[in-house]
Amino acid sequence: MSHAYVVRPKVDKSGETEKIRYYGVPVTAGQVSTEQLAECIATRCSLSRGDVLAAVTEIGREIQFQLDMGYTVNLHGIGTLFLSAGSEGYENPKDCTPHRVKAKRLCIKADPEMKEFMKNLRFERWK
Repeated sequence: MSHAYVVRPKVDKSGETEKIRYYGVPVTAGQVSTEQLAECIATRCSLSRGDVLAAVTEIGREIQFQLDMGYTVNLHGIGTLFLSAGSEGYENPKDCTPHRVKAKRLCIKADPEMKEFMKNLRFERWK
């Protein structure tokens, strides 16, 4: 199966002069809800849609709890979830206090199976 992409211009400011560069970026087909995922998963296992929905909902809460406790979370076949955090730069290290450090993103380092899946994706230009 091929996936759609479009070409978008971006300004490259890395050199002495700004240049326009064109990049292929994926086009999504839409968004799948938690309920829709539960429905799909339930058709492939012995759990009911409600059981799957409850488990998926709780895994979100448990991931938040584990990240809050300082852990990374490995989801087999998906990858390892971890937080990135940062602050502004300060001349004096004492100025970099805890309230100035903020979580920035939830990151995923893909598992080997996910990397293999991604390596085999094919794209077609979207019309």
